Amino acid sequence: MTTNQQIALSILAAIAILGLLTLIAAYLMIGMAWQDFQSRGGSSAASGYALIARALARKCPICGRGAISASLFHMNPACSKCGAVFWSNEGEWMGPVVINYSAAVAAALATWALLMMFDFSGIAQILLPSIATVVIAFAIAPWSHSFWTVFLYLTGEIRPNEPSPSDVSVTQAPEE
Repeated sequence: MTTNQQIALSILAAIAILGLLTLIAAYLMIGMAWQDFQSRGGSSAASGYALIARALARKCPICGRGAISASLFHMNPACSKCGAVFWSNEGEWMGPVVINYSAAVAAALATWALLMMFDFSGIAQILLPSIATVVIAFAIAPWSHSFWTVFLYLTGEIRPNEPSPSDVSVTQAPEE
């Protein structure tokens, strides 16, 4: 085994370990948020699996019907079905950016390590990881927004839209 192959295997092992630790951290964060959600009296009709399914389908975490994304790079400000406001705070865009950045760096390093392990040319070792970075960053963008929105819902940042008194039309029978 050459030195390049040993380095490549070390990089791939490090990426695998970091990926596993990231999944464990995400599981713990979501678990703690879910527990806090339930202790606050959150009465989600959706189970954890339903919330994951809604995130994968890029639907509203509250009702599961309205779309989160209008397009690849444009997120709807609110659910078209239940009216829940998705992101109300200024810095909430940072979560999906960190997710995209982490995935893009992991893709670049993994691609580069594989190319180095199999002795590809220097040009290929620069060009292909760059392409992998761009493809992964664009490919996961809608889902990073969606999963971050579910996380915000669990932490209480997104609440069901409660109608204001002016929105409620009272239809009662006249009293006799």
